[in-house]
Amino acid sequence: MPDPQLLYIVTAVVVLGLVAWVIVVLARPEKPESKDEPRALPPEPSADAPKLDVKIHLPDRQKQRLHSHAEIHDEPNAAAPQSSLPGEQEEDDGPTGPNALILVTAVGLTDPGLKRKHNEDAYAILEDHQLFVIADGMGRHAAGEVASRLCVDAISEAFRTASFGPPREPPLPRRAARLRGATLLANERILAAAAENDAYSGMGTTVVSAYFSANNQRVYIAHVGDSRCYRLRARKLTQLTRDHTLGAAGIQGKSAAVLSRAIGVEPAVEVDVQVESPLPGDVYLLCSDGLSRMVAAEEIEATLLSTPDLDVATKTLTDLANRGGGRDNITVILVRVDDAKPSSP
Repeated sequence: MPDPQLLYIVTAVVVLGLVAWVIVVLARPEKPESKDEPRALPPEPSADAPKLDVKIHLPDRQKQRLHSHAEIHDEPNAAAPQSSLPGEQEEDDGPTGPNALILVTAVGLTDPGLKRKHNEDAYAILEDHQLFVIADGMGRHAAGEVASRLCVDAISEAFRTASFGPPREPPLPRRAARLRGATLLANERILAAAAENDAYSGMGTTVVSAYFSANNQRVYIAHVGDSRCYRLRARKLTQLTRDHTLGAAGIQGKSAAVLSRAIGVEPAVEVDVQVESPLPGDVYLLCSDGLSRMVAAEEIEATLLSTPDLDVATKTLTDLANRGGGRDNITVILVRVDDAKPSSP
């Protein structure tokens, strides 16, 4: 029988040898990577993958149309206040300063016209937010009147409470996103009202709105339907919005005036948003089609040029629409842009 003491000694020597071997292996430097050995690269993006790195730059005095379903991303603007909500981006359209660069003055007027029993137009002037909205309702009985009022109230409430709904995709510049969000909230409110009351089934409305930012000299214009926004600049009237009608899509005949898009008709609606750089002396005109269908653009232009008083001009345009037939409700908002900087002595 082997001596137990000898077994202990042999076992201890073997264990110490294994420990020494492990220490040597762990201390050995790693083999340098061969320069000829290819490295694994991250997979190339698929050619079909969506690219969301489109940047929109808005130089001064240039208009850029922003569609709610376009993929638009702006570079952050360090000079702008960091107050964006989820789903919004800071504008890359010039710094926002501490002082107003422009002043806006607005006057609105609505009239039932000569043929309609109800005035299905509604409008709002929110001076504190420099927000101006016109909605032209449609629906049987008085449902159009309900739809337009719900639309205007929903947009106004969104700005008063700074509640613009959940984040929307794709992200838009901050003010554009808020105007779009308020309009989509109006769409949801009208749909909900119609679902609760059979008398409101099928109601809807057009909408056009202008949201001015005096501190960075911008105006954001949103619209759905055929209510319009015009701009008078350097004695020339320009239509800034494009009607959402079958006629605008190329359909001719009696169906040309049929709307291709409206608020409160479908759960999903595309809101066209564009941004302008207003200049001192500009006049912006928002109107329902009760004006634009009754009065030619040339006559609107001549009226604005000859009538600088906004109150008188709104009344004159309304009278012209009625003299032209007054077949629809007429609503007009005029917004004049002035220089906020004091004039030099």
